[in-house]
Parts: sequence; structure tokens; C-alpha cells
Amino acid sequence: MQILNNLHAEPQDSTFKNQITVFVNQPIGFVTKARIAIECRFTDNLSWVLSYARFYQITPGQHGYVELRKYTKTERNIEHVQYAKVGAGHTFGSVGLYALAGAGVGQKIYFDRDRKFSLYCSQGLKLCPNIKGEHDTGTGGFGGFFYFAGPGAFFDLTFNLGYQF
Repeated sequence: MQILNNLHAEPQDSTFKNQITVFVNQPIGFVTKARIAIECRFTDNLSWVLSYARFYQITPGQHGYVELRKYTKTERNIEHVQYAKVGAGHTFGSVGLYALAGAGVGQKIYFDRDRKFSLYCSQGLKLCPNIKGEHDTGTGGFGGFFYFAGPGAFFDLTFNLGYQF
């Protein structure tokens, strides 16, 4: 009978429902890329993120992905996150696409009382297998850069600044 009672229960309002945050990479990251991500938090512990990044310098290209975040624990001004992402990308000067899949943990650190400004840091693993073509276009001693520190890096490390609307 408890299940039937829950079906007729009033929806609970959440302070996080429909919360939108826009992220850009931190200033040092602009040396190699420009990234923008939009997070829509639809419950107090789940959100979807749409992200697009454009890479320049040694391995120029672009990729985008969809990420699911699960907020697991909150401490004062820090929220802990588990995430999974899937997407695809293209390296300029190559033919075809590469896939993107990753998972890991992260922290969303708020800078102010109103929780408008934040830094999102993530640490995880990412795989970027070629679907078609070769995407490691680094030359002049930079072969392998795509998978070491470029768009296809195995270690998924991000540091993004965010503003919540």
C-alpha cells in the first residue's frame, strides 16, 4: 500500500530543480583549448551536462559529449560528484571521427555564499578509440600527444569555472 500512497504524493520542490550552470575552462586551459559546458540539474543529486571543446596548438580539433553527474556528498562549500560521459570528436587534418567515453569523480567548489560562482574539478579515465581515420596528428616529435595530453588523453582531468543562473 505504501507504493500506492507514493503515487498520489505531492511532488517535493527542490532548490536544485532546473538549476542551470554554464562552465568555461580556467584561464591556463585557454593555451590549448576553449571549452563551454552547460549543466542542467534536474534533481538535488542528478544533472545532465552538454559540453563542446575546440582544441588548437599541437592537435587541433573539436569534440562534444553528454555527461551524467550524480552528486553524492556535500560538505560546506564542496559537492562531490561521480560522472560518466559519452561523445565523439574530430581532429582537423584527419578524415573520420573518434569516439569518447569516460567516467570518474569530481568536486564542485563554490566561491560564494549564494553558490553562483564555482570551480568544477574532475579526475577520471577516458577512452577515445578511432571510429574512422587516425587522429594523432602531432608531428615533429609530438606523435602520441593526442592520447597523452591532447583531446584523447587517457587521464580525464578538467578544471572549469562556472556561473549558476
